[in-house]
Amino acid sequence: MAHWTITVTEVAGAGQLEDVFGACARLGVGLHSARFSTGRVQLVLEPEAPLEQLEDELLRFGFHTRTEPGDHSMEALSAREQELLTLLARGLQLKEVARRMGVETSTVREYWSRIKRKLGVRSMSQAVSLWSNTEHHHTD
Repeated sequence: MAHWTITVTEVAGAGQLEDVFGACARLGVGLHSARFSTGRVQLVLEPEAPLEQLEDELLRFGFHTRTEPGDHSMEALSAREQELLTLLARGLQLKEVARRMGVETSTVREYWSRIKRKLGVRSMSQAVSLWSNTEHHHTD
């Protein structure tokens, strides 16, 4: 089952941010990840989230929404971050990944920190699982 992404705009301040997440909580919406920027929140919903009910609730609060199918969090990854995930998915350890990428292990760790932040994951296995389950086709 696919993820859905809802971009909520016209979010002004902490009170309205609480309204967005309160709506999710009231409806039992599972969130895969959330991204914040000035005036907007991008919510990546878990596969069986009540999409229409959430949209209706957010519209009642006066927010503007845009709903898109798919998990767009992978699109935020740089080419090097995608390369790191591809190598990790093959079972390589960080030292070997660094060697193959032609960088220091500390650089690989920095890429990893960015991936965790962008995807909202805590572990490499969680990130690799998400990466492996996307429809990206990875080549050498």
